[in-house]
Amino acid sequence: MLGKTRPWSLAGKTVLITGAARGIGAETARRLHAQGAYVSLVGIEPHLLADLTDDLGERAEYFHADVTDSSDLAAAAAATAARFGGIDVVIANAGVAPPTTTVSEIDPAAFERTLDINLMGVWRTVHATLPYVIESRGHITLIASIYAFLNGALNASYAMSKAGVEQFGRALRVELAGSGATAGVAYFGFVDTDMVSHAFAQPAAAALRAALPAFLTKPIPLGDAVDKLVAGIEHRRGRVTAPAWVSPAFFGRGPGVLLDGYLMRSRKVREATRVATISAAHG
Repeated sequence: MLGKTRPWSLAGKTVLITGAARGIGAETARRLHAQGAYVSLVGIEPHLLADLTDDLGERAEYFHADVTDSSDLAAAAAATAARFGGIDVVIANAGVAPPTTTVSEIDPAAFERTLDINLMGVWRTVHATLPYVIESRGHITLIASIYAFLNGALNASYAMSKAGVEQFGRALRVELAGSGATAGVAYFGFVDTDMVSHAFAQPAAAALRAALPAFLTKPIPLGDAVDKLVAGIEHRRGRVTAPAWVSPAFFGRGPGVLLDGYLMRSRKVREATRVATISAAHG
């Protein structure tokens, strides 16, 4: 395992990013490519992905894959590994924002679509890429949100999805502790992206913002979020937070989150993980 203070060089590493056509995904691809990484741009907007690939030039390729389709993701992972020789880093970033409304008023299809993309899409991404990441002793980052632990009023499906992503990522980090691979969760506040701009344009969202302290909903620059994300990958951190108030809010939930470190270090937990792996292999 790499030391906590020694950055992991991403030059020459292969990074697969879902939701890579715009926002956090696209900007992270640009940043990592500039550092010498090979980038696999995965998403459902081929024109934007093609333009980004052309802008980046060598060491970049895009693959069409919808995170609601397991076969799409498996094909994208296999094609990435074939093109670049493996997968070292995965950033499960694809997501959508639902209509800002109440549980009683939201269209059930919109509610379930948010969960299917934001939560199950992360699961499908990890499932498709995990064998490659374990082989390379690499790192996976799941993009969650402050909604993993803040009240999700008027955004219940989004908060549900991000709380699920958090728990998935924390469990994955513990399960990988003996493998040499690592995983982490990014908890971002509102980031200045198209998705946030469109969400804030809804009347109910504007009304909700007026009811909350301004610092909670003030969007942070996209570059600031990407700075934190890249540093988190370079140091293989289990937790990435931005802006500054998110970290103390995270720990303000209570001592339960401190259990993660113990579980990662526990030989008994690693043994339980080994037993589960063997049991699964033998049916």
